[in-house]
Amino acid sequence: MSVSITLPSAVFAPLVSPFENYHDVFWEVEDEPDPGLTSKTRMLALPAVSLATLRYRAAPADCMHPQTRGTVTEASMRLAKWKDNNARLSAWEVARNFQMLYFRGALSRSTRVPLLGLDLIRATDELGCEGLEWYVDVPREDDPFRFRIVRLKDALERFAPTVER
Repeated sequence: MSVSITLPSAVFAPLVSPFENYHDVFWEVEDEPDPGLTSKTRMLALPAVSLATLRYRAAPADCMHPQTRGTVTEASMRLAKWKDNNARLSAWEVARNFQMLYFRGALSRSTRVPLLGLDLIRATDELGCEGLEWYVDVPREDDPFRFRIVRLKDALERFAPTVER
């Protein structure tokens, strides 16, 4: 008894990279500026409600034309692709995914907070690759029980200003 299996022709089609436009220009663009990623991220200075309400806007991944190459640019492309695929990820899940993808694999039991993943979120907002913007709800100055929506970098300037050396 013989069994024959017929495979659809789509099985033999070449795989297309989801980051095709990034790979096309990879060697032609400059390296991105050093993002200064650190586990002592300024993101932890944000109020808890602000961390809980982080969200982003991105152009479709096919419309993005990267001007730099590096971890932050690739993370920005990945965010746009997740948005295209209707992935409903919270910022915490994005940070965990970034932590697993770009820094030492899965989180251990002793490090449950994705510090470098959160800092990579900050870096993607600062780079602003093709209209990628992170927004957050912050308490208003006049009434801490009312909130307004601001860009992540503006919230960080208010709650965690950098110290120039």
